[in-house]
Amino acid sequence: MKRTLLLLSLATGIFYSAHTSAQATETTATIEKVKHPAYSENYSYSSDDVTGGILARLKKDGINAKSKKGVITATGVSYPAISSEPVDLYFQVSGRGRKDQDATVTMFVSKGQDNFVGRSQDATVSHNALRYLDGLRQDITTYSLNRQVSEQQKTVDKQTSAYTKRLKASQKLESKRYSLQKDISGEMDPSKQDKLKSKLQKLNRDISDKQLDVQQSQRDLQRQKDQLSLLQDQLTRQPGR
Repeated sequence: MKRTLLLLSLATGIFYSAHTSAQATETTATIEKVKHPAYSENYSYSSDDVTGGILARLKKDGINAKSKKGVITATGVSYPAISSEPVDLYFQVSGRGRKDQDATVTMFVSKGQDNFVGRSQDATVSHNALRYLDGLRQDITTYSLNRQVSEQQKTVDKQTSAYTKRLKASQKLESKRYSLQKDISGEMDPSKQDKLKSKLQKLNRDISDKQLDVQQSQRDLQRQKDQLSLLQDQLTRQPGR
């Protein structure tokens, strides 16, 4: 119980921290070696999760996009969440894959032919872009949780297989011991009986060791299941689920 509460506390703390990061800001940034108006926000997630979350959001909204070398591109799209006019969108995602739980997104909005939009060009688009980046935090959180649940389920499946294998090996030794005990009972020759008893002693030690392995494997499996349950609980409590 204490272990479960500790895990829940840690998991809650992690996601609380992620949701309380700074809001998006307008800035200038470089794309294709030229500075343009842009919008930036930092997320307490890996760049892999951030990229996945953005792509998931765009797909959900029916926007075709492609990702290459840390840049997500959607050109000539009608996207009311950003603009009433067709726009080109560029998301630069900086970070170190899954190694670093910190990534920055720089978003560019263009009305075509290098007509990049900042507040001075279109205040409405600027407002929408800032709000959009803030809203992405939820999409990134959901994507990250889905990924973690999937990976944790694989860990649980692997641990379950290991536990089952150890349990069957232990049961096999138990069966062997039962058979050996019957042989000892039916053996009338003292010399042969002593040899069988010696085998039984060794088998008992093997069984004892194997039972310890089974118990440890069972505890390991339960820990992995607890972690999976915590992640699933976090996922089900996400807005819109």
